[in-house]
Amino acid sequence: MPASTRGSRRIQAVEHAIDVLDAIARAGRPMGVSDIARQTGLSKATAHHLLTTLESRRLVMRDPASTRYRLGWALYEFGTSVVRDVDLSRIARPYLDKLAAQTSESVLLGILNEDSVLYLDRGEAPSGLRMVANAGRRGPLHATASGKILLAFAADPQLFDRIIAKPLPRYTPTTITNPTTLRHELAQVRQQGFATCWQEREVGLCSLAVAIRDYTGAAVASLTVAGPATRLTTRTLQAHLLPLQATGHQIETHLGGSRPKIEG
Repeated sequence: MPASTRGSRRIQAVEHAIDVLDAIARAGRPMGVSDIARQTGLSKATAHHLLTTLESRRLVMRDPASTRYRLGWALYEFGTSVVRDVDLSRIARPYLDKLAAQTSESVLLGILNEDSVLYLDRGEAPSGLRMVANAGRRGPLHATASGKILLAFAADPQLFDRIIAKPLPRYTPTTITNPTTLRHELAQVRQQGFATCWQEREVGLCSLAVAIRDYTGAAVASLTVAGPATRLTTRTLQAHLLPLQATGHQIETHLGGSRPKIEG
């Protein structure tokens, strides 16, 4: 048993479901309920209930003619998501510190995950502001530049409605908590191609973000420069934006993106 699971409560139904998926994967062919039950040691009734549940979540698919089961497309989507994130972090890693050195500010790489920003990695300049958002931390979509850029270009048309379904939390006096105001700002973000945050998540901290797109043109990540409000201002925005856009383009090129290069 892995050390991480010792002493932890294990959910038997989840383990049985994984056993079912593992049996189908190892067989390398569609399997009937009886075969799956035999391979996993489960009763036919239990195997059938698990398969019905897994099918409802697209984790398995049942052939209507043979009534045999094979792995579903949802597993492929999960797998490609993991590979994408790993590849994204690996590809972006050398550029984060380079951009931090160029701007003398902190740099963050984030993705949309569970209706929030999940920070995968960061770059730090020697003189940069120590960031609260370490890798593995999350941030709100409405109160960060990273979140706004991901929200503005999200492929999920229901995301905005989910975000505003509950009152938007106020973190500072400048946090946008009005859904209409947020909607207008996101429209501006889409028009100008970058997002800003002026002390909206934390007093004294400002940030500027652009979207990272893959070969399909989908926005898969945010690239953000963050610094103290005394250095990152409306007057210095352009000086930070040019290297940010150029670095975003370089990362996109490695991901197979094809947007025109930003000169700067």
